[in-house]
Amino acid sequence: MKKLILFLYLISSISLQAQDLNAIFENCLISDTKSNIARANPIYVVEIDETNNRIKTNYTQLEKLLVKATGNQSWFITQSEEASTIVEIKNVDVNSGWITLGETYAGVFNMDEGETLEFFNPFINYEIIQNKPLFETYPTHIKDKYINYIQSGGIIKKAKNDYVLLTPVVFGAHEKRSIYYATSSDLENWTFHDEKILSTDQIPFAKATGNVFSTGNPLALKDGTFLVLLAVEQPNGNYTSAYMLLNKKLEIVQAPKEINIPEWHDEQQNSFPLAITKHDGVFRVLFHKRTKRAVASEVHEMTTKNILKAFDNNKGILSTKIIQQAKNETGYLHGKVDDASYITFNSELYILLGSEELPSEYLTSFNREYGLLKLENDEWVHDKRSPLIVNPMTIHNKYPEYEWASDHLGGFISPIFHNNYLYLFLTFGTDNPDYLLSGIKVKTN
Repeated sequence: MKKLILFLYLISSISLQAQDLNAIFENCLISDTKSNIARANPIYVVEIDETNNRIKTNYTQLEKLLVKATGNQSWFITQSEEASTIVEIKNVDVNSGWITLGETYAGVFNMDEGETLEFFNPFINYEIIQNKPLFETYPTHIKDKYINYIQSGGIIKKAKNDYVLLTPVVFGAHEKRSIYYATSSDLENWTFHDEKILSTDQIPFAKATGNVFSTGNPLALKDGTFLVLLAVEQPNGNYTSAYMLLNKKLEIVQAPKEINIPEWHDEQQNSFPLAITKHDGVFRVLFHKRTKRAVASEVHEMTTKNILKAFDNNKGILSTKIIQQAKNETGYLHGKVDDASYITFNSELYILLGSEELPSEYLTSFNREYGLLKLENDEWVHDKRSPLIVNPMTIHNKYPEYEWASDHLGGFISPIFHNNYLYLFLTFGTDNPDYLLSGIKVKTN
């Protein structure tokens, strides 16, 4: 009887874990013995064995360093901003506490007693789709015009095995950005289409030769159209919030309109929407408010039960509140915050938040990384292990196949679930061009 009760308890525990998106993610970046948000107790070296090239630290949960990555990639020790020092971990003895080091792939590891460090393995949580950029033949020109980079701009599921990824394309140094698209039947193999959906010369309130890009996954409406959120550059260089409606043929059935909420449009405003969803009968929209320096920035959330009435007439808004104010945050959040996506998993609502840390001694300095928030009792609660998605950085020195992904992640992230995976489409920074569009997937079972 006791064995049966224990068995049922274990089954129920596994079931509960499977219902929580937080439980899917592991600690891919371990930089604090308490919380990556607060960063109150850094990890540091407490003992050195130079003969055997090994160290001990004050970190007590060493069993986490035994978790295997998606392709059995190594764990690393990092030091300094942007992982400028990176050292392979060859072996971890949980009983004795010794961590045996391998090759140093970047920088010089300071293993003196008291020196701080981080443990790092991005592939604990994800694998890069086919370990390469998204397109087999990656476009460099559109209609004979050189393009700087392609970004993700939201996933549309038209039908089973029929997906569209909106792809804003950047020309020059953000001089002009227009929306194109790519298609796939399996979310793994993609075809880019040199067919423009929208550019600023089609928008009366936009800078004639300027930037327009889509954000968040388009929202499917009851009439079969899709509401697409837009960031539109105005003639004075500030951004304003807008939306348009597309049909399944990707035809514009409602031209771009400014979101007529005073806080989110006007020539003096500098803001744009990030994501939209409907949860428990309520529409939720995330907005990004920029400052003139575009570093200290905020994410706000608006709720309503009638999205078009709110957007067109500033009516029926239930609430508006700040959920992230970078300049007042700590840890990896204390910097630019300009990317956020809603994710619904087993009827629970989450936000994948892209943020950036100001100069510091942490891997996340100057780099956009992603953390997870969960809606609990109408409040957004951070997963304190965040960031949970971190880019490979200088790991390409050990794994040359990731050289194209050698710099920070770029916005804007587009999520979708398929075949027991959470797919996330985003860009990886590299030197030429600025970014390469790719996708990662996180196993959900």
